[in-house]
Amino acid sequence: MKYNQFGYVKTPFKEQIKELESINFLPSDWQDQTTADLFALFVGNILAEAKTYEAKQVKLAEFAATDQEDLSTYLKANPQTISQKVFYNVALQLLGYHVGYDYDLNDPTNLMQKNSLSFFKDAEFNKDTLIQATYRLLNTRSKNGQTLIDVMAGKGYFKQFYGNDKFMYFNGKSLPTFDMSKVIREVVYVESDLDTDEDGKPDLLQVTIFRPYQSNNFKFPALYTADPYFGGIIDNAAKNHSVDVNLEDASVAEEIKYEAMPKVTAAKPSSEDLAPSEEAVHKAAYTLNEYLLARGFANVYAGGIGTRGSDGLRITGAPEETESAKEIIEWLHGDRIAYTDRSRQHETKASWCNGNIGMTGRSYLGTLQIAVATTGVAGLKTVVSEAAISSWYDYYREHGLVVAPGECQGEDLDMLAETCQSNLWDAGDYLKIKPKYDTMQKKLLAKADRKTGQYSDFWEARNYRHHTDRIKCSWISVHGLNDWNVKPKNVYKLWQKISKLPIEHKLFLHQGPHYNMNNLISIDFTDLMNLWFCHELLGIKNNAYHQWDTVLWQDNIYPDIWHGEPNWNNEMGHEEIYYPEADGSLLKEGGNDDAKLSFTDQGGKTFKEAKISEGQWEYEFITGKEKWTDQQLRFVTDPYIHPITIVGRPKIKLRVSASLAKGQISVALVELGQRKRLTPTPKFFRDQIQELGYRFGTQYLQEFIPDKITAGKLITKAHMNIQNYADMKKAKSIKPDEFYDLKFYLQPTFYNVPAGSQLGLIIYSTDQGMTKRPLEEETYTIDLSQSELRYRQM
Repeated sequence: MKYNQFGYVKTPFKEQIKELESINFLPSDWQDQTTADLFALFVGNILAEAKTYEAKQVKLAEFAATDQEDLSTYLKANPQTISQKVFYNVALQLLGYHVGYDYDLNDPTNLMQKNSLSFFKDAEFNKDTLIQATYRLLNTRSKNGQTLIDVMAGKGYFKQFYGNDKFMYFNGKSLPTFDMSKVIREVVYVESDLDTDEDGKPDLLQVTIFRPYQSNNFKFPALYTADPYFGGIIDNAAKNHSVDVNLEDASVAEEIKYEAMPKVTAAKPSSEDLAPSEEAVHKAAYTLNEYLLARGFANVYAGGIGTRGSDGLRITGAPEETESAKEIIEWLHGDRIAYTDRSRQHETKASWCNGNIGMTGRSYLGTLQIAVATTGVAGLKTVVSEAAISSWYDYYREHGLVVAPGECQGEDLDMLAETCQSNLWDAGDYLKIKPKYDTMQKKLLAKADRKTGQYSDFWEARNYRHHTDRIKCSWISVHGLNDWNVKPKNVYKLWQKISKLPIEHKLFLHQGPHYNMNNLISIDFTDLMNLWFCHELLGIKNNAYHQWDTVLWQDNIYPDIWHGEPNWNNEMGHEEIYYPEADGSLLKEGGNDDAKLSFTDQGGKTFKEAKISEGQWEYEFITGKEKWTDQQLRFVTDPYIHPITIVGRPKIKLRVSASLAKGQISVALVELGQRKRLTPTPKFFRDQIQELGYRFGTQYLQEFIPDKITAGKLITKAHMNIQNYADMKKAKSIKPDEFYDLKFYLQPTFYNVPAGSQLGLIIYSTDQGMTKRPLEEETYTIDLSQSELRYRQM
């Protein structure tokens, strides 16, 4: 497994000397010492768990220098030079590798090459070379995925700097020099301009803060996570809406308007600034934030309206949600009032904050970053938005259909609002809020229109992409190419706008579903975020903008390969056109086959009888298990002689007729062939633990790995209401057995199809994991002469 390292900043030798001296790693009289003594000192410093000179010296004998000598013996016999082999034999042991199991003492650089670890090629190291090699070693990723200097931090090396009223940096990144045993944990209440519970008073928004105690002495930047789950969640999955219902005539859909909630005016801040009177008892919700807290980035969490400790109602995706999340930044920046407690008697200020705020978080937490950024709020300098929704229609609907997020069949806006309405957990709030909450739930359900799935002004108000022109901060998006919860269309369509703005922007695309990537083996994401936030929130000149490619995407065959690209769009590569044929082939040359093929959809009938999971259904369906073949049309290419890469959004054109005056069409593009494919979720390596700080938090390393042999893999798919054939935003009546031309895009991708595999196009109707599952059968007919698949190939 390659340990790719994009975050290492090339540093001149003189600057290396300064940095090593600044952390008390290199003594000022280093030129007067022998090379052997210097190496012994370096190894002793790295062994931060040994607290005395004697303890460090005796530990030298625990390291093998060669297959004949331990390090202590070797150094006594070689005072002036260190061989390359000896240095890297010891280096690998310091990085956590095991002699005889991970590498051979006679060839340490073989493992370093295999794992993509940087090394010097000089046969013998003098003092200058030793210092340069050690500086690089400290910035090399160890077996647990962290740089060696972070491993030292977890052992307590930087305790010696606790109490210093300053940031310390190494290789452009902030060091964990802040004592996590003395973190200030406090709660404040920001006053909103909203009155979503309509009690005539501004909603109060609870904010939880974790900050180093030195923030009482000088100012720190803030990492803010708008987290509707932070106050707890109400598990309502059993109450999800039934999808075992017939399709409705979507042409009768009514125009549904967005209705704004009442606005009020919060009090203006005065000069009063008292300490908060409530202690935070919550634990931070995101390990990346905790990692950066030890490095001087205060953590701020707020659930927003309707969450525990806050007033108001959840109104999933509405502008009111955006407003409540934005108002926390206004307080952090000094532009809004907050109180020491809910009595609203005394004000408190974020006087510890330097006014520079970054946002972090995944899923709903990443979604609110997009929402807030589109307001252009002052103080927001950057976002790292992971697996985020950019349009709520694209989360709960698709091309005129009700389409569920993956693994959430039957969920909708109202159910998510209930999940996050955690102020109902407090009995006093329950008495006050419950009647208004019930009314709001009915309104959300009605306006979301589960009957027809059509676009409306209600959904328009929940499309953040229309306001990207207001974005002023720098941008990082992170998304899984196999995320069927927040489907890749959300990040792709947002990226088309972000990439054209005059802001710095980056995009990471990993092979996961709805997952974080901050602890993947194959990439140093945490280091990159340290580098990025130091640049954006602390003003450190560290080459962050140019350190890695604009787009990095993880290979779907070899997970330790990350491809760098300048962009991600439908202009990359060249266009390929494939035509479905009556014999089941998918050909580049064709399109003249005038055959008409039919299949009969049975809704959820066969699925229920099979009593299998939605995931098992998908695998059986795409790989052509006989039970499902009469409910689909399959078209397959010959095996590829050379590998290809599919990029962007494939486009399908179909001429379709349905036996009823309504219908839904689904299309899947799949890779077929017996081979080992990556695990759908990353494997946890529980023997490789990362320390977030000294005696603070930990997390396990994880990665996608080639697993068992499978027969196929979904590349991408899409769904469409036939009644939207002429207009994606408005349905029309259709007649049974009459043909209509459909043109629509599939979800975007980057996907390598290896030599020997085949590309398959599957046309079907009911997607058991996402669409409605009708109770009635319906026959669909495809006119092959007017049907084709187009995609971009690199």
